[in-house]
Amino acid sequence: SLYAPSALVLTMGHGESAAAVSPARAVTLNCAPSASGTHPAPALACAELRAAGGDLDALAGPADTVCTKQYAPVVITVDGVWQGKRVSYERTFANECVKNASGSSVFAF
Repeated sequence: SLYAPSALVLTMGHGESAAAVSPARAVTLNCAPSASGTHPAPALACAELRAAGGDLDALAGPADTVCTKQYAPVVITVDGVWQGKRVSYERTFANECVKNASGSSVFAF
């Protein structure tokens, strides 16, 4: 059967913007026709993206996570295609704890 492609490349780097840092880590995430890629939890990440309608800003992490106020910025980029539509996303978190709390499993790599 035909399906709209959903294939993403996610990167993480330490700094305030993707233009100013080199990626420290990068993973691939393919969600159609089945979950795969180098992401550590592709099935869970794809399920969360589907539930959010592909809206990366709508992803919710654990509500009970407590993070320090230390400022050590972490920038995440997501590039690729989600259900046939081009995706180019960048978000900067105050530190890695905030990234893990805010991005659910999609940004946990």
